[in-house]
Amino acid sequence: MKNQRNFGILLGVFCYVLWGALVYYWHLLSHVNAIEVFSYRIIFTILSMMVYFMLTKKTKKLGHEIKTLYHQKKSFIFALIASLFLGVNWVVFIYAVSVRQATQASIAGYIMPLVSIFLALVFLKESLDRYMIISMGLAFIGVIVMVVNSGHFPLLTLVMSVCFPIYGLFKKFYRLSSDTAMVFESLVLLPFILIFILFFAKHAFWNYDLKTIFYLVMSGPVTAIPLLLFAESLKRAPLSLIGFIQYLNPTISLAISVTLLGESLSRADFYSLIFIALGIIIFIMGQIPLLRKKQMS
Repeated sequence: MKNQRNFGILLGVFCYVLWGALVYYWHLLSHVNAIEVFSYRIIFTILSMMVYFMLTKKTKKLGHEIKTLYHQKKSFIFALIASLFLGVNWVVFIYAVSVRQATQASIAGYIMPLVSIFLALVFLKESLDRYMIISMGLAFIGVIVMVVNSGHFPLLTLVMSVCFPIYGLFKKFYRLSSDTAMVFESLVLLPFILIFILFFAKHAFWNYDLKTIFYLVMSGPVTAIPLLLFAESLKRAPLSLIGFIQYLNPTISLAISVTLLGESLSRADFYSLIFIALGIIIFIMGQIPLLRKKQMS
């Protein structure tokens, strides 16, 4: 049991390291229009996941889960809305990297868990302890500091900070296994991206050089693999532990943005990050006693 738990934690670490490193992968495609990258990412994610379902002989499960969801009208609508918010988050992230704003995307990664807590409080009526209240307050101050000191509204940061937690909120209202959800949510976005590719894309897929085509094709597997690792880690390790590990993602992303992509943190970003980091530390301090209680029970 302990070995399974440790293996789950290891899978979680690997998953978040891969997610954090994706910022460099999208940088390799920064010469391609962000919506085109997003479009091919969806297409090749669907193809990658279909290969996965065929190899694991789970195609019947895929069809059964989607059919069941379709007959649950309210849940089906929530799933459609969640998919749209996921799509917006992906597009904005890819766009942020392409315009050398990957640091803003990384900062958003620190804020997302705190926004999720706020949404759970407002819409799911979950309770907050004093640690959560303080951590959210510090994160809010961090955003205000960013706005005041930078002199402009941090639109990219806030869109990403809000879209993914809203996606997570809507996912609370329907049930799909993680692999089926990846296919379903991508299929929801497929009609929109096909219209874009057919009528608005500046370049045909085959007109790109071979290296670019390779990166576009591999955008499917690099999207699907971390998700599958995440699902496997959740089967073996407690969600609370995986929750701590999630901060590896923005930390690695931020480090890559500054060291490899040549971006710099502005003074406003730096001060903002201090408040957000303090909020995260306080949040984790509040979670440690709860984690110990769960381990003892």
